[in-house]
Amino acid sequence: MTAKRDLKLIIRDRQRKTGESYTAAHAHVMRARAALLGIADELEPAPQPVRIEAAVLKVGTTTARIRILGSDEQITLRSRDVWDLAPGQIVTIRVAKRWTFHGDAYASGKIEAARIEAGKLGLEALPLTGGELEDLRQTYERVRAPDPYAPLWRRLTAKPRPVYEMDEIAWGAFPDCDPEDNPTCDAAELREAGDIEGAYDLLMETVFRDLRCLDAHAQLGNLEFERSPEQAIVHYEIGVRIGELSLPTPFDGVLPWGYLYNRPFLRCLHGYGLCLWRLDRTEEAVRVFERMLALNPNDNQGVRFCWFDVREGTTWEAAQAREALEATQRAEAVRQVRAEPSPPAPRDGDPHVN
Repeated sequence: MTAKRDLKLIIRDRQRKTGESYTAAHAHVMRARAALLGIADELEPAPQPVRIEAAVLKVGTTTARIRILGSDEQITLRSRDVWDLAPGQIVTIRVAKRWTFHGDAYASGKIEAARIEAGKLGLEALPLTGGELEDLRQTYERVRAPDPYAPLWRRLTAKPRPVYEMDEIAWGAFPDCDPEDNPTCDAAELREAGDIEGAYDLLMETVFRDLRCLDAHAQLGNLEFERSPEQAIVHYEIGVRIGELSLPTPFDGVLPWGYLYNRPFLRCLHGYGLCLWRLDRTEEAVRVFERMLALNPNDNQGVRFCWFDVREGTTWEAAQAREALEATQRAEAVRQVRAEPSPPAPRDGDPHVN
């Protein structure tokens, strides 16, 4: 007891001299004692930072809702880095602190890495329906020369191919909701009305409900497309990778645009390809556009024109400038037509009136 009391007195004496906390003073005294006696440091090793891997479910301004991989545990993460995350990413987090408030789990820490790996999200792949063989040349209008797409179209439609449709959840039609109540359609209307924040919040709630709602990923990409293709491409690619979980390997089927529930996946692919083009990743862009044409040879989205431009070496900026010039020329032609005086109305007895 005397030795322990003496040790406490030494520690408290150091506290008075240095102003340290009791814990800090204790650590210094014990290290000095160990060095003096020539024995190993008796202090416990400093705890290592805890790292977790988690799926991102929803992103806010300063927080993200995540699910720890391999469990159903969800946590609200507070971090300065969350704004750059996207629902459907896998993140590695160095956790600094964890706590519970009103029964909800929270954590703070630093996001060390984020990646796209849909197979780790723990999602059940959405089912495909259909699979019947269809002669596409009998279904679609033929593409003929001199259209540059004609040779590829002939290869894609050379033989009957199975036709499929994705599940309604991809569109945002959840089975337990009113068929008329579609959050992705509502979000699109909010965006058209100028309520970008409202659209963003609704889309985040939608992917939080089900990460397999591909249309929500496509629309989140659309919200970022003009401002930041680097951020937009993340949303688009997540939608593509989650959609691919439904496709067997290899997949030689067709996902026609005319089948409503295929459109979200095709939109994700389209946005992904456009971002690759904008970011000068042209070889990847060509492959994405060719894949889209293979999935939907009728090309309702006009992908053939992007495919041709990228193959010809046209930059995104040059293509945009060309489109702007063409739009200006069309507007001027319309203005000139409207400015032309109308012919005078015929009068009674006019010999030119039957």
